[in-house]
Amino acid sequence: MATSILIVEDQFIEANDLRITVENAGHQVCGIAKSYDQAMTLLEKIRPDIVLLDIYLKGKLTGLDLALVLTKENIPFIYISANSNLSVLEAAKATRPYGFLVKPFREKDVLVALDIASYRHNHTAELISKHEGLLTAILKHIMGERLPAMEKMLMVVKAINPYIPFDYIHFDTDCNGPDLNQVFCFHRTGYDQYEYWTGQQILNDYDLGYQAYMDWRKIIASSNSTKIENGQDFEIARSKYPFLDNISKKFGVLSRMVLPLLNDDKHMSIRMYSKGRDSFKTDHQELMNPLRPLLAVVFGKAQDKGVNTSNLSRHTDMAIVETGTLLTEGIVGKSPKLLNALDQALQVANFDMSVLVLGETGVGKEGLVQAIHRLSNRNKKPLIKVNCAAIPVSLIESELFGHEKGAFTGAFERRIGKFEQAHGGTLFLDEIGEIPLEVQTKLLRVLQEKELERVGGRTTIKVDVRVVAATNRNLHEDVAAGRFRMDLYYRINVFPIFLAPLRERKEDIPLLTHYFLQQHARKTGTPVKQITSAVLNKLLAYSWPGNIRELLHLVERHIILSSSDVISTIELPENIVTAIDDLLEDKGFRSIAEVDKAHIMAALHKSNGRVSGKGGAAEMLNLPPTTLNSKMKKLGISWKFR
Repeated sequence: MATSILIVEDQFIEANDLRITVENAGHQVCGIAKSYDQAMTLLEKIRPDIVLLDIYLKGKLTGLDLALVLTKENIPFIYISANSNLSVLEAAKATRPYGFLVKPFREKDVLVALDIASYRHNHTAELISKHEGLLTAILKHIMGERLPAMEKMLMVVKAINPYIPFDYIHFDTDCNGPDLNQVFCFHRTGYDQYEYWTGQQILNDYDLGYQAYMDWRKIIASSNSTKIENGQDFEIARSKYPFLDNISKKFGVLSRMVLPLLNDDKHMSIRMYSKGRDSFKTDHQELMNPLRPLLAVVFGKAQDKGVNTSNLSRHTDMAIVETGTLLTEGIVGKSPKLLNALDQALQVANFDMSVLVLGETGVGKEGLVQAIHRLSNRNKKPLIKVNCAAIPVSLIESELFGHEKGAFTGAFERRIGKFEQAHGGTLFLDEIGEIPLEVQTKLLRVLQEKELERVGGRTTIKVDVRVVAATNRNLHEDVAAGRFRMDLYYRINVFPIFLAPLRERKEDIPLLTHYFLQQHARKTGTPVKQITSAVLNKLLAYSWPGNIRELLHLVERHIILSSSDVISTIELPENIVTAIDDLLEDKGFRSIAEVDKAHIMAALHKSNGRVSGKGGAAEMLNLPPTTLNSKMKKLGISWKFR
């Protein structure tokens, strides 16, 4: 079936060239617009499959403005621009495009971008459809259960949370009613762990204001449309409604999504809150809107049962699915940013789409990839890991695709590459940003065609592989600098998952520390050592440039150094402790980049400029030398050995 394409481009020659290119490939151009206004007029009459969108258009409004409309309407779009600098890419990235073409481009580039956009959109639509089907089945099951109301609501919370990133949620089964025991409130405290109250209990416990809450419920009941309030929109709402402001202060939430429900003329609602400023997306609305009638019925059934919390404690770790254990095996923490990443992994695990795990070195990307593989339908087949940063450039093509005997000097026998080894399973391309450009081209072909040729071979080999990639690099910067292919970036970035650095997950530090202490005791058969509160406070104050890996090495080192059962002292790089003390005293905060730069420079000073080797800065920081060099380059640190 031909793809229907709308071209939004203010230069006639370029628009016509695009039209000829896509029509010659068998696609249909449903319209050409020169401005935002012309495009909006066309969109009132037609719904294209894909929009080719120039960023700079005639008139006051740009392609970035039109992108917001397209995103809301769930119409995929590809930017076309003469500018690929970083600021333009960052502004474009925020609108969540399906591709980016830099002028001048070849016909092949346009067609590849269209294929990738179709692939990403279809897979996203498939994901939402399957998630909707799964949630429908779970909600129908919950509806038929003979359980107390609070327990039913808890099951609904656990069913929804993997798909919607909320940290706090209110269910109101009668927004106009006076009985606050028909309001159910849940605060997420860990994976499959929630603290919960009735509406009456939470008002009593937190003194949130009875009248403010009753007024707020009536406002909710007056609307029947789903609402998302992120960032500034949420701040405006907080200033208007005292109860919302109280909730934000008590639970640290910064955004929300409201789903009004209606059942037999009774107004109900679900109000989800997140600690992130921009947590809720149109995809979440698209997933939840079709489920609203069923949720209203579930609410009605739960309300009929009445409130009974005798079988539940305020805190629970009751799991309703076995996947929680499989997902969190070897992953420690309860911070909202980690839980959000785990939820995303659960969402995508059983689908064959590409996943890109983003995060600094040492944040636990490999553990998350292993969890995705364990939960996938490919878990009976191998998970093959390739560390792209550790393979010499001259060998990486052979490593990935294999080679035939005699293909090059030293190729004394046939070699089966990693793609073939992972057939039927998962291929983990760690540090994919380190792959050289010439190999990126061949990698893109394998990902699109699902076939390869070994180096020196002539036979085409079909491969069935699910690719999960990871990187600690900013690929947008690499794309802008020409170091990473834009088409490959959009091909692997179908489902990105970001793992936050440890300095942004401080609540995980005590859990990780105790986990490492227990793990060492199990391995050595010795008693578990404890740490003092003073040591824990120092760990919490440190910025952890080496993340979890650095914490692990530091704990293991001090277990060995400590002669007693309690670790009462700990050595951290002095400059960071001093810097944090200075920041707390004074004087305005320094950026994370400034703190990292000072930390690295202190290590270089102590090592006399040596980066690698025994006593080098990389060893002190518990970082691979390649990673430290990359960080130094990014931060503009130039240091000669002396």
